[in-house]
Amino acid sequence: MEIIFTERFLRRIEEYSDFIALNDISKAVQWARGVYERCEQLRSQPKSGRMVPEFNRSEIRELIHGNYRLIYEIKTNQIDMLTIWRSSQELTDETG
Repeated sequence: MEIIFTERFLRRIEEYSDFIALNDISKAVQWARGVYERCEQLRSQPKSGRMVPEFNRSEIRELIHGNYRLIYEIKTNQIDMLTIWRSSQELTDETG
């Protein structure tokens, strides 16, 4: 299954990496690599993430990566990586 990284998702990786890099550049690089590695598992296991409780829609799911929620949508032939949120943040309808 193809994985599509939306502009919002890529922007979040950059924002959070920049924030982490303020304290530790190597951790920021490691974190960003880890995000892509977690997403890669979806090619063979698209439903491996849990359903996002705030939306209660089976096609909107999330993977947990440290303190971050990687939000994605399962479509017929692809997976759209929608956004990233810190676990402590309330999820809004911006992913729709």
